[in-house]
Amino acid sequence: MRVAMTGTFPLDPDRIPGGVEAVIRSLIVHLASEPDMDLHLISCVPGLKAPETRSYHGATIHYLPGQEHLGHLTNHFLEQKRIAAKLIELDPDIVHAHGTGRLVAAAQRTSYPLVVTVHGIRHREVVLFGGIKGAIRRWSVIRLERQVLARAKHIFTIANYVRDAIAPMTRARMYPIANPVDLDLFSLPTRDDGHTILSVAAIQPRKGLVYLVEALARVKSRVPDARLLIIGKVLDEHYDRELKNRIEELDLAESVEIRGFVPDEELREAFSGCACFALCSVEESSPVSIAEAMTLGKPVVATAVGGVPDLVDEGRTGYLVPFADVAATASALEKILADPGLRARFGASAREHAVAHFHPRAIAQQTVAVYRRILEDNRKQT
Repeated sequence: MRVAMTGTFPLDPDRIPGGVEAVIRSLIVHLASEPDMDLHLISCVPGLKAPETRSYHGATIHYLPGQEHLGHLTNHFLEQKRIAAKLIELDPDIVHAHGTGRLVAAAQRTSYPLVVTVHGIRHREVVLFGGIKGAIRRWSVIRLERQVLARAKHIFTIANYVRDAIAPMTRARMYPIANPVDLDLFSLPTRDDGHTILSVAAIQPRKGLVYLVEALARVKSRVPDARLLIIGKVLDEHYDRELKNRIEELDLAESVEIRGFVPDEELREAFSGCACFALCSVEESSPVSIAEAMTLGKPVVATAVGGVPDLVDEGRTGYLVPFADVAATASALEKILADPGLRARFGASAREHAVAHFHPRAIAQQTVAVYRRILEDNRKQT
């Protein structure tokens, strides 16, 4: 079976910038090892001057130049054309596209059987984009999302929340398949330093990091050695300044560390050594960072938004709190940091859930089964 995937993927697969890329990496590693699988991934890279082809764990990665100008105004028309042309050149049995934007729209320009993984509800995620550029981006993202969902025939849903959110916009057949977690995390040794709260989140308003910093200020009155480690690239410079100013105002400079974008090895070290994980977003579908924390047996404190309640079992693997509720967030973090026994119980339950639901080999096998089902249905209809 020849499968062509479209999705965002870095030139250096050891420096994964986000959850979608982490999911794609886990998928291609394990899909490529399936019997009789010829797997290709197509990705557009901003700044790339000429196409590049590389091999990665048995898969072939096709990097194409990204569109440099007027992307949102044109729905990245040039990228769509390049991807569609590469798909026609590869002539796959089936295409697997990730997202609800140009990477899906490009695949829909061809006639190949197509299944789409919806990673986020973009019309809800973009509400915080501000200014004229933000308004243009909101319009473009929402318009394209509705178009690709209306045309889609087969969709992977990573959470019940995603299924319910897109149901009014599509008539596609839906298949529930969770996000996989990197296999190495299942055997990574862990420890509990007793005081570090880890948050892996891009620095932007949607991630609610200011509220997490304000919660830490309250936590330190009961747990004086509590500290916060934030790992994530800066996507909004204005919010980055606001976050750092708030840290200074609360006299937390010695208790909050912002590392930015780090290599995989450093990220795994942070995951393995923290006491608990926190994510305070206003909107999430199925955050890979939460799944990774649970795989390493870490209790989670997260906002009860989107698909997060599908991951975090309240009072068993962690606590769910309302978005922007600093008092509730602080209370949940205090309970976990002040009680090693509670951390151990929550962590064991989190690990058990991860093994049952996020193992990449099982998810790869489920994915291939859907590919075969779609192809068989197509054969019956022709």
